[in-house]
Amino acid sequence: MYKLFGASSDNKMLQQLFRKSEISWAVYDLSKAVGPIIDLVFVSLFIGTAGVTVIGYVSPLIMLFELIGTDISSGSRNKTSSLLGAGKIDEANSAFSTSVITGGTVSLTIVIGTVIFCSTVTLLLGARDPQIFAMTKSYILGYIVGLPFFSLTRILTTYLEIEGQYQRVNLVSIMTTVIDIGADAFVIFVLHGGMFAIGLATSLGYIIPFFVAAAFFLPRNKLSVLKFSFRGMSLKMCAEIMRIGAPAGIIKGSNSVGGMLINNMLTAFKLPYLVAAYGVFSQITVFIRSAWFSPANNLQLFASILIGEEDITSLKEIQKTSFIHAFICSFSAAAISFAFAAPLARIFLKSNDPEAFTMTVECIRIASLSVPFHAIVYVFNQYLMAVKRLRFGSVYSFMIECGSIVPVTLCMLWLIGYHGAWVSKVISMFILTMIAAGYVYMHKGGETFRDKMLLLPSDFGIKPEDDMALSASSTEEIVDLSRLAVAFASEHGADVARAKTFGLLTEELAGVLTEHGFSDGKTHNINARLLAKGEELIIRMRDDCKPFNMTEYYKTLAEDREQNAGLAIIMKMSKSVQYTNTLGVNNLIVRI
Repeated sequence: MYKLFGASSDNKMLQQLFRKSEISWAVYDLSKAVGPIIDLVFVSLFIGTAGVTVIGYVSPLIMLFELIGTDISSGSRNKTSSLLGAGKIDEANSAFSTSVITGGTVSLTIVIGTVIFCSTVTLLLGARDPQIFAMTKSYILGYIVGLPFFSLTRILTTYLEIEGQYQRVNLVSIMTTVIDIGADAFVIFVLHGGMFAIGLATSLGYIIPFFVAAAFFLPRNKLSVLKFSFRGMSLKMCAEIMRIGAPAGIIKGSNSVGGMLINNMLTAFKLPYLVAAYGVFSQITVFIRSAWFSPANNLQLFASILIGEEDITSLKEIQKTSFIHAFICSFSAAAISFAFAAPLARIFLKSNDPEAFTMTVECIRIASLSVPFHAIVYVFNQYLMAVKRLRFGSVYSFMIECGSIVPVTLCMLWLIGYHGAWVSKVISMFILTMIAAGYVYMHKGGETFRDKMLLLPSDFGIKPEDDMALSASSTEEIVDLSRLAVAFASEHGADVARAKTFGLLTEELAGVLTEHGFSDGKTHNINARLLAKGEELIIRMRDDCKPFNMTEYYKTLAEDREQNAGLAIIMKMSKSVQYTNTLGVNNLIVRI
């Protein structure tokens, strides 16, 4: 007994995968937030104020380093997932190889340049006091060792998610944090080291997890769909990846610029604790941002694959799911921040002054009202990248972190004083939400607002009459699958022989997948779609069984092929059979 479902089970399968990926991303994002805080705690307690000052000086440089991995990982995820969705394995492998080679080369070049010109870089960062200069330079030299591994791990983590290796992503994330904490403790308590050793400890937290991530893509691992090759490097693909990833890089860069401009505005008020109060909410945001980042990043990944598959029904469902998840999580984070503003102020505020405490509590409560708008703004922004609306996506990305918040803050500070710093966050996010709604409303594709939200041409994808989802819940219904497939082919111009072939292949595919995927005794789902695209008749099947590459398996059978009659029929009678494993599920495209 097995279950072969249509669109409803496919949506259920996708939503299960979405939740797994969402949790994986949240763990990864949280580990990134915890690591720097731990470093700061160790440095503050055991090295002192000078060490904290050093980390402050180096922060912009670290932001620049992160920008490299962010741009490449975002662009490569979008490009590779859409290629896999379209069944273009060779091009997907080229994107994979190109992104890894580019990330490694750029990072290594920066390492060499930073080491050679480390003194100049240190001065440019503002560390001019002789003692602080020496400590900053030492920290940079220790930290820079891990940069290539940090960038490559970020890129490989993207591909692990595409491959559905969520547990490995979680392992890499947790290892990064645990190793960083352990290495910092060893440096402080055993070696009694300085800033160079602290930087090196952070590098160690990047190096070891890199090898754990890279191990999955070793040539001998047959579970990996993506294969690395130096010959897969393509300058054209490199330019495409960087272009697609540009909005993500702009968010990182404009965040740094916007933060600097706003801090200068607040400093001009000459209120001693204004910048500190504003900074507290920024620190809190680092810990709660996965509430909107996780669903938003997942949407970009899943939408890219579904657009490649031209699966409009599933695309609508996953878009709705991401908005709902982001809003629920963001609203919850806002409610918690508002309700526990006082305890949070005591944790993050580095001052016991009553005035500073009151100001910080006010900041948290008012600024937390902006958080639910983050759900719409960031999900919309990531979806712009998925549909490759890159020009507007780049502008919108800049507006999120700088182009909107900076002028709004300036106006509100002028109108209502320092309270405007917190109110501006709410107003800025509301404005961005309205811009998103207006952009969707002005889109020409689709008649309803829901259809317009896809931001795709009205003629995109397979027409409803050319797309049939099949379902069955018992072995007796297999015959119905075959009969429906024959009728579908006949309605789309196939002669009798071709229609019967289409029905036979549908039946045999279901049988083969059931035989090989359901042997573990667990409950599984198989989604089947029959498509007519031009002169082609296509069968697409997706299942959540164990990985099974039908074409590779057929090659290994040799003389035993006749004993696998169903598989032999599929291979001999089909025009092509393409297999990918994305997001942890098997995807099969059969053309006749």
